Amino acid sequence: MQWLQKILFYMSGRYGFDELSKVLMAAGLVFGILANFIGGIWVSAAGIALLAYGALRILSRDKANRYRELQKYLSVKQTVQLKTRKLRNRWAQRKAYKIVKCPNCRQQIRLPRGRKKLRVTCPKCQDTFIKKT
Repeated sequence: MQWLQKILFYMSGRYGFDELSKVLMAAGLVFGILANFIGGIWVSAAGIALLAYGALRILSRDKANRYRELQKYLSVKQTVQLKTRKLRNRWAQRKAYKIVKCPNCRQQIRLPRGRKKLRVTCPKCQDTFIKKT
């Protein structure tokens, strides 16, 4: 029980685990496992570097910089999730709708498929054009 108190005393004032640290540690472990199958010093070195950086983040006392890094990671993660969600929705709707761009302002417009030619009015610039669906 005394070793637990020593660890808690050592970790007081440290940044600790967050989502970025967990991702770095998991990626480091995956790279380490891949290095065993693929071989190669670079894959192994990348795994060790990711593990070391994750541990550095956990044990760091500079909370402001670690929090700033976490916010950058979360913003990048959010943009990637948004783009993948848009692609997934577009893929699911590919048979029912066709996406066209306005020739004037390049706004994307969703048109129903199978209607032959449609007169389309852009909701952004109010330009009218004809598109084949």
